[in-house]
Amino acid sequence: MRVDEFEQPARREQPPASTQRPEPHYEYLNMGKCFHMPRSECPKEQGTCKRVSAVSVFCCDLDSVRLKEALSNTITQNTTYLHVLNATIDELDVSQAVFRRLASMALTDGDIGKISGQFPKHSSMACLNISNNNLTTAKLPSTHRPFAYLFNLTVLDASANNLTEFPLSLVHSNKKISVDLSGNKYLPCKHFQRAMDTNNISLVTFLQYNQTFCALDLQFNWFKDVQIVQIDHLKVQKELNANCRNIQPPDSNCSCVFERLELVGDEVTNLVAVDCSRRHLRHLPAHLPPNTVKLNVSYNNITSLSAVGDDPSYEHLRQLFVDYNDVTNIVALEGTKFIDNFMIFSISHNKLKTIHTYVLSNRVGTIGPILSIAGNKIICDCNAEKMIKPWLQENFKNIPDYKGLECQDGMGPVVDLIETRVCHMPRDWTDYIYYIIGLEVLVFVLLISKVSYDYWVFKTAGYLPWPANKMPRLPCDWLCE
Repeated sequence: MRVDEFEQPARREQPPASTQRPEPHYEYLNMGKCFHMPRSECPKEQGTCKRVSAVSVFCCDLDSVRLKEALSNTITQNTTYLHVLNATIDELDVSQAVFRRLASMALTDGDIGKISGQFPKHSSMACLNISNNNLTTAKLPSTHRPFAYLFNLTVLDASANNLTEFPLSLVHSNKKISVDLSGNKYLPCKHFQRAMDTNNISLVTFLQYNQTFCALDLQFNWFKDVQIVQIDHLKVQKELNANCRNIQPPDSNCSCVFERLELVGDEVTNLVAVDCSRRHLRHLPAHLPPNTVKLNVSYNNITSLSAVGDDPSYEHLRQLFVDYNDVTNIVALEGTKFIDNFMIFSISHNKLKTIHTYVLSNRVGTIGPILSIAGNKIICDCNAEKMIKPWLQENFKNIPDYKGLECQDGMGPVVDLIETRVCHMPRDWTDYIYYIIGLEVLVFVLLISKVSYDYWVFKTAGYLPWPANKMPRLPCDWLCE
């Protein structure tokens, strides 16, 4: 069943010809409250409506059919205030012409299956209360933009529902609006952050501020969780902007945004992402905002990464992007907290001459971290083939662009190096020692053979062969005699 029409066809108004928007009535709209009546004032006859005054109607305990009938019997052209208590409605079509005249509309403490359509153009609606109706985002789809034409809306009460999406369309205007979203604990905190940023903080007022919570998405490596926090934790954008202006050099004009929220114990920490790309920097920026976890300095003229270990503001850094710079080595990162804990390190298209694998060995190879090194042209020698090539092949899961690391002499990717092409070692004098030793052994064998032959001739023939006979006698010859 649908509540398609609340009026008889003969009583339906045509849209006004003029485009001038009517001024809303503000009677009963006190302290951000829509027109609201207690249950004790319900009509005596169950499931009906009654007039509270000439401009206000109060209904209780209705379903889709009876709501349509009751409103058609009680609402007149002068009715501007409506409260429906405990209505069970399968689908509420808010595009009906009757809603153009209402300045305050409250459907509370019921069960609305779905809200469809858009409020009519030039509606006088100043206060809308749809609290405690078991509404979900699927039942109130933002894609249909039901509030698009509520130009006069100043109060929205959607409390005590199960919404999971913030109605951001309401705050993307220059008007002031009060919103009550208390009791919707699974609205994402990042949606509240957008509504509470510097541009909107003076326009949006959160009713029941201390009772309004949001869902904080927690993620660290593979771990994911949701934590419910009070939205006061999100009012730190102004402080972040001030810290961002303190980044050195002063003319860097870096931009700072909140990357995500992190829960440590009972304390919620805003983690910051800083973008200093394309700023003509020659050195890494200094004095980053507290809790900076992501830094992008791509497309600059940076030659050294020493600030990562020297500047205390880099202590929490987990993602570093230095693509398209002039960095020649990563030795300065050895022993830093960043190199032991990084999640993303992108240093592609720099001027690296080699990859110091020992600097990265403690981190690369574990689950999670990503290293990007494509576009560098390193010196390809035997060491590159023996050390860097196997290292790339072993850690390809952490280095998705490992095939993009090339040799500077046009030999192609490092992973395609062939040992015989790069491992040509010059001969050393030690290479000939084996020939010398072999020659000495041969001479020694010949000498022993000659002495043995001479001895055999002497014993059998009684004389020495000519070479031995001509040799001079030595003092040690008596030992042989």
